[in-house]
Amino acid sequence: MADQQSPKTVVFGLDGACFHLLNRWLDAGELPAIGSLLDDGVSGDLEAVLPPVTSPNWKAYATGKNPGKLGIFWWFNVDTDAQETYVPTDRYHAETEFWEIMAEEDGAQVGVIGVPNTHPPTPLDGFVVSGAPDGENEGFTHPPSLEAELRERFDYRVVSQHHRQERSAEAYEEMLELVDQRFEAAAHLLESPDYDVSFLQVTTYYLNNLHHSIWDDEYTLKAWKIVDDHVASFRDRAENVVLMSDHGMAEIETVFRINQWLQREGYLATDASTAELLHRLGVRSDPLKVLLDRANKEVPGIDLKDAVSRALPAWFVDNLPNDDGELTIGTHDRLRWDESEVIASGLGPVYLNVDRDDPRYEELREELVRRLEGLTDPQGRLVADGVYRGEEIYDGPYVEEGPDLVVDQTRGTYISQGYGRADVFSDSYHRWEAVNDSVGLFAAAGPDFAEGTVEDLGILDLAPTLLHLHGCAVPSDMDGTVRTDLFDEASEASRREVTYDQEDRPMPSP
Repeated sequence: MADQQSPKTVVFGLDGACFHLLNRWLDAGELPAIGSLLDDGVSGDLEAVLPPVTSPNWKAYATGKNPGKLGIFWWFNVDTDAQETYVPTDRYHAETEFWEIMAEEDGAQVGVIGVPNTHPPTPLDGFVVSGAPDGENEGFTHPPSLEAELRERFDYRVVSQHHRQERSAEAYEEMLELVDQRFEAAAHLLESPDYDVSFLQVTTYYLNNLHHSIWDDEYTLKAWKIVDDHVASFRDRAENVVLMSDHGMAEIETVFRINQWLQREGYLATDASTAELLHRLGVRSDPLKVLLDRANKEVPGIDLKDAVSRALPAWFVDNLPNDDGELTIGTHDRLRWDESEVIASGLGPVYLNVDRDDPRYEELREELVRRLEGLTDPQGRLVADGVYRGEEIYDGPYVEEGPDLVVDQTRGTYISQGYGRADVFSDSYHRWEAVNDSVGLFAAAGPDFAEGTVEDLGILDLAPTLLHLHGCAVPSDMDGTVRTDLFDEASEASRREVTYDQEDRPMPSP
């Protein structure tokens, strides 16, 4: 492909990034390229959709739609009618992503690397490389031939060979490698004669893992220096460079085990006696997972974790507690559904196991809102900035199957879904030092962007804004707003009227 042009826009997707963490390093001059971009362009906090989790936020960013239209409310959805939890993978590709619209309407190719919830990759004009943590190390590219090229040149892997719970120098070094791989692959593909992209999205999930595991440790700073080097490089390659995150992070100050609290208060019934016994005997899931992941590295081609899971009795697998003695609703079936009125998943969503037509339903919601909004940890700190009814923050065909309440956790509070241990609160978590926060970051510099700061920017605003920047009509069923205040007044994007596509792309029925 001859006469390659520089991409108009490159977006760095930085999972879990926030100024709350970066400011100390920016002030110390540790991240000069990011600092320069902030000086030259426009920046501000970026508000996530609730809950502030990788899933649903990357899909909300990619589609410009809230979870009520996506039917994705966390990594696991809770179906109280079927008395089960499930991963909504069948909905990951149900809604059109904004880069697909660009590929159709902008008349130029697009490239997408590393975005979560994009496996298997969607065919489009350009290339797609699926992202962690839900991607796989096979079948991760479009076109399919690109996979072999990335393997040969970079030893490219979508997901880490180390278990995400492993805390070791070897595991952290691999995360640094995976962070770097995304940007090295992006730079390589920009130079490839096979592609001529106008828009490039390159996302790294493993920053998020480092933030969770070790927060502001030296390995985390090393990862950010890798990102900083690539920001400098890509500012020479692209007209506009954008930095954004799906959510922010904060150091854990308190852990609130919401299902344990629900059980204590009589809203939830569980059977965790076997898990308690196994934990007392020192039999736990976390070291077993790490051990099997290490074994898989030594015996390639054999999934020992799957083999062991099949060999062990189901009752044993379902009752394996983690290092803190907890079970989780996403992977275990120890809930007594018929005896439970309320069930929660992690970081905010709460489901009522009561028919909506039952007078008890609204009575129970009001009771829970009142109690959770006033609940404090042993140090007197509130656990919630707010508690919202699902219909107050979501809109769309999936609202009724979504959470009945969503708790917006205070900064530094980790609302854990775990149950099976006596204490509702603790001041630490066995494998995390930091927890998700709703305030992420945004920054952009280039000839099309203004200078200064921006207020009240939400993650749903980015898809329509980037579509307008690239001259595309904005689907009228997107929830975000085209933020023309981000653009330089002299830019064509600022002067051009926003157009809308009135023929909404079909949204599936729930």
